[in-house]
Parts: sequence; C-alpha cells; structure tokens
Amino acid sequence: MKPSKYSILIIPDNDDRDRQFSITRRQMLSLIIGLMLILCIVVFFIVYALPKLMQYKAMEAENEKFAAERVKIMELMQDLNRIEQMDRLIRKTLGSELELPFVSMNDDSTWSESNQPRYEDNITVSYVDNIPSKYPVEGYITQKMRTNKLFKNQNHYGIDIAVKEGEPVYASASGFVVFSDWTYDFGNYIILYHGDDYFTVYGHNKNNFVKVRDFVKRSDVIASSGGTGIASGPHLHFEIWKNGKAVNPLELFPKYKQKDISVNNYE
Repeated sequence: MKPSKYSILIIPDNDDRDRQFSITRRQMLSLIIGLMLILCIVVFFIVYALPKLMQYKAMEAENEKFAAERVKIMELMQDLNRIEQMDRLIRKTLGSELELPFVSMNDDSTWSESNQPRYEDNITVSYVDNIPSKYPVEGYITQKMRTNKLFKNQNHYGIDIAVKEGEPVYASASGFVVFSDWTYDFGNYIILYHGDDYFTVYGHNKNNFVKVRDFVKRSDVIASSGGTGIASGPHLHFEIWKNGKAVNPLELFPKYKQKDISVNNYE
C-alpha cells in the first residue's frame, strides 16, 4: 500500500532538537510536477527564447544604427541643399561660370593692401585676416545654430544676433563679395568669400554697403543692421562655412555665449 504521507526529518549537527515536517502524497506530487514545469520553462528559454531574444537585440541595434545613418544622410542632404542655394545665388551674380578669385595666403599678419585688388587680380590676405575673427555686430543671441533636425525647414545654419536697426555690420574677415542683393528669406543679404574655403553670410540687413566683386578688409563696415526679409525684428543672421560645411559661429566667437538669451538656452 502506498503511503499517504511523507515525513522529512532534519537533524542538526549541534545540540538543537530535531525538526520534522510532514507532506502529503498529493503535495509531494504537486511539488515534483512544479519542479518539472520550472525545468521545462528553463530549458525552453535556453533552447528557444534566448536565441530569439539575442536576435531581437541584434536587430534593435541594427535598426538604431540605420536610424542614426538616416539622420546623418538627412543632415548631409540639408547641408547640400543650403550649399546649392548659396551656389545658385553666387552663380546668378557672377555668371554661369563660377570663377572665384585666387586668394593666396601671407604669413605676415602685419600685411596690408596698398591698392585695393580687383576681381581680375590675385588677392593676398594674411592667415589672421582670412579666419573669421571680428565680431560682426554687438548684440544678444536670440537663436543658435541648429542642424540636427530631420526636416529642412527646421534647420538653422547660423546664429541670430538681436541688434538695433541701423547699427554697423562688420566684415568678420578680409574677403571678396560674391553676393550682395535681396532675397525673400533673408532680405538684404551678403556673402563673403575669404579664401581657404571660408565663407561668411550676413542676412536681414537694412542696407548693403558693398557690391559684388568688391574686396573688403576685416572690420570694414559692409552693411547696416535691419529686419528685411522674413524677420520678427531687427537682427543679423550670421553664418560661417568651411569646406562646404556650416561652422557654429559660437565656436569662433565665444563671447556671444555670454549674451545668449535664446529659448533653447534655458531648455
């Protein structure tokens, strides 16, 4: 006859008294079945679920990689669209054959032009004059550069500097005027070429004081500030481009960071 109850006796190795537990036959069967189910679940997880989970993790990482690459491609396309827009403006001004002047570099930072060069002449500037270093205006940053958005119309390739209307706008570096005209978005708009693949952009001007093919020196007044084009108030839109890529002006003009009152500065 099968026993209806099982007893478990625990005998300690010290002087404590023995302990005895009783378990019914049904409880014993339930315990064995439960352990077998747990064992089956563990085996199922190891054999089937674990490889699926690892495969899912690999696919998730691959999808994140693809998403990051897609964002980079979108950013490159947006930058390319901005470059093409600038290229169209320059070509419209200089003609179908885009011929920028040859700008040679001079190591002597004390060099100065005795005669203002013409478009047909080779232009020589010092390395100091070539790199944007003169603050174009004195004002407060109301919008910073933003190029990490997926949609083209949300990109902002430079900084907006709030300033009183009519304030002088200075050439950030010595260079050649490749565009000086009115555009729908930026109103009176100026693009300077500085050699070594540097360009600077000045938008929303009240008046432009330079014309295409002029050569300007660093700190020359090239415009007066305003709010022409699509603008909520008088300010300067300022961009820097190097090797076809937008450069954050705050990296070259750190003092502007102390006057940053843009909304995203407080996010």
